[in-house]
Amino acid sequence: MAIGKTTTSVLSAMGLVLCAALLPVSGCAQHGDPLDAGEGDGSRLGIARLSVEAPPTTAGDITRVTVTVLSGPEAELARDPDGNFIGTLLLPEGTHQIVGNAFVGDQLVGSSAPVSVEIQGGAATQANLRILDLAESHDIEHSPIVLSLTYPLSTVVNQPAQLSISAVDLDDDALAVEWTSDCADGMFSAPTAFVTDFTKPAAGICNVSVSVTDGELSASETFSIIIFEESQAQGAVIIEGQFVARPVMTLNVEWPGAYCFVHAHSTDGTCQEPITTSGSVALILQVDWGNSSPGAVEVTDSCGGAITDVSLSPNFNVYNWQPPAAQAACSIRAHATNSDGLSSVLSAAVLVRPEQAE
Repeated sequence: MAIGKTTTSVLSAMGLVLCAALLPVSGCAQHGDPLDAGEGDGSRLGIARLSVEAPPTTAGDITRVTVTVLSGPEAELARDPDGNFIGTLLLPEGTHQIVGNAFVGDQLVGSSAPVSVEIQGGAATQANLRILDLAESHDIEHSPIVLSLTYPLSTVVNQPAQLSISAVDLDDDALAVEWTSDCADGMFSAPTAFVTDFTKPAAGICNVSVSVTDGELSASETFSIIIFEESQAQGAVIIEGQFVARPVMTLNVEWPGAYCFVHAHSTDGTCQEPITTSGSVALILQVDWGNSSPGAVEVTDSCGGAITDVSLSPNFNVYNWQPPAAQAACSIRAHATNSDGLSSVLSAAVLVRPEQAE
């Protein structure tokens, strides 16, 4: 039995693919459907077998697909185990206009232009049908951006401290603001205004938070205000600190056909392959200085080899190392000291066997 298929190409990733297989009357109907030999006017009937691939659209997953013949018949397609929509139509021979529609719930999200299909008795007909995504394309939302925040570091009891914030929303959404404090006796003159006064009747330290929202997304800031007694000569120091770490190094040892590397978190600093070359070996040292400034770097060996500089920079250093001419177990040691005087040491252990070189 000859079977014709109506296939669909997709204009975009959001399109749907529709294939209609138009069967001649001599075939047998799917699912045991009866197939008349013809209608009263003598025209023959064929079966349009429909299959629609339904990828997700911008509105969500497709839940329903219909295919309508403008002359009347409509097929409500059912989802198969593969997630496609399938169904059948009985059509008399002749020219027919078919339209495909896709839905998410009750929302129409895709529709095709009418496509002419010429049904001929005893022959298969193929047509292309594009169901285009009708759902609107939406950009993602963006939270507000805080442009400025002003507040005093300290004030005295019962004296208003002016606070202000300015923000912008690139989606042009209306913005709302809210000021809060962890001090139960702290008061805001206008807790939902962009400019407000903060007052506290007793001495202490208050953490103040401000949130700017566009109704869905928000941006927040938190800061501290010190409140002094008005009658006392008090002062405060605001302390900021940072942890300065020692330099962190990675040492690569490279020779023809092999290499090894060690770093600060290695559990074993021994190169597993011996160096068998009689030529020079490349030593590549990378230094992460953290939040300190670069300082002195030195690379030495323990077995009388010769080390020369090739390229030096604060973070990336390349050296040529000429290993000893006789077998030796060598330690290649890197030492780095930052501008704060903190040092790190990293070494690689390697066996030199130049007599094995070919």
